[in-house]
Amino acid sequence: MGTIIAAVAIAAVLLWLFGGSRKRAAPAPEDDVTTAIDREELEAAERELAEDAEARDADDEEEDWGPGTR
Repeated sequence: MGTIIAAVAIAAVLLWLFGGSRKRAAPAPEDDVTTAIDREELEAAERELAEDAEARDADDEEEDWGPGTR
């Protein structure tokens, strides 16, 4: 009797691990790799940042890594 219970338990665990359909995670915005890069806009932003006298390097010890950080 114990062998039957163990076999059923093992079968249930294997079905749980390998069987059944699982919902896939919804793609995140950063997973969008089909959108082309706007090179002109990127270059303009890089020029603007290079010309900004108040821009800081990203290795600064401050916590703010937002706009205005190189």
